[in-house]
Amino acid sequence: MLVVFAHYSLPVALDTYIFSFHMPLFFFISGFLLNFVKYAESATDFIKGRFRSLIVPYFAFAVLTCLFYFLLDEAYSPGVTSIKFFETDALYGIYSILYALGPMISYNSPLWFLTGLFVTELLFYWLAKRYYWQPGKLVIWLTVAGIIGYLYSVYVPFRLPWNADVALTAVVFYGAGNLFRKLLESEDGLSAGSRLLKSDSGFNKVFSQVKNFFPWLFILVSLLYFVYLLKFPTDKINMNVLEYGGFFSFYFLAFSGIFTFVYIFTKIGSSKVLEYYGRNSLIVLALHFPMKDILTKLSKIIFEIDLDCFGCTTSFALILTGLNLLGLVPVIFIINKYFPFLAGKNSSSAGFKGFKVLFRKSPD
Repeated sequence: MLVVFAHYSLPVALDTYIFSFHMPLFFFISGFLLNFVKYAESATDFIKGRFRSLIVPYFAFAVLTCLFYFLLDEAYSPGVTSIKFFETDALYGIYSILYALGPMISYNSPLWFLTGLFVTELLFYWLAKRYYWQPGKLVIWLTVAGIIGYLYSVYVPFRLPWNADVALTAVVFYGAGNLFRKLLESEDGLSAGSRLLKSDSGFNKVFSQVKNFFPWLFILVSLLYFVYLLKFPTDKINMNVLEYGGFFSFYFLAFSGIFTFVYIFTKIGSSKVLEYYGRNSLIVLALHFPMKDILTKLSKIIFEIDLDCFGCTTSFALILTGLNLLGLVPVIFIINKYFPFLAGKNSSSAGFKGFKVLFRKSPD
């Protein structure tokens, strides 16, 4: 939802604040959801599963959104192309999809996350195969990857395919999410993860003493940073184009935002609506740009309103975000029911259940 919200015109301070952590949070959650033990014995199964769930959707949605914008241009402004893909020759268009950089697929740039996450997961899997049961060494290698990723963004003038350069930075957040999962498992005494930190009882003791203090520290840092941005606007962080700002400030602010929102939503608890969009976040990520343009065109045709004139209005951006998410509900249903492979799913059952959950009354 923050990704959709941040892609509308927002006041500079709010826009910069959201971009400081929302993509790191996406990678963090992805790492948290990985059950490495399940795939530890078979790299082939892991790669096949990730390819089906990330790369197949990437290419499917890239081609579909190209077709969508071609038809939209022909219907709304015949003879006028609104995306660069159609301004160049077909070979370059195919090349831009294969190379999979967000700036090259500007008509639907959020798709960069899918290839970036795929490479990030492969990189983390490679590290975890060696150091999963040695968290200290894993942290060291994640730190090394983060340093290399930052230096690459500063000194190397060309981009790597499939956002592999972003993966060097993203793996830090992905790995942190997976380590955080193991910390929680260690506290609850669950499964194999509980063995991970038994040997380091001193670390567990210190962590248990300070863990209740951490959330408030992160919330305070996030609030102070937002207040600072209101007074002193700065350039926003954008992982898609390797814009990180300062090395230490980037990671400090990203983790502050991550744990602030993790803490807030653990306090919110269960929500049918949030769970529905959580189950279908890949579809939202892939299609909220086209939905945004549909709403813009309809507003001009039906109400003769140019939505761009409402830029930098937070309340209106919230309304448009809500309309965007509501407009995606029937699209989500159709994809999950009839074309689940587009979302990297084997069957339609999960998505269909998610659709029913959204409108089912709570037992309370």
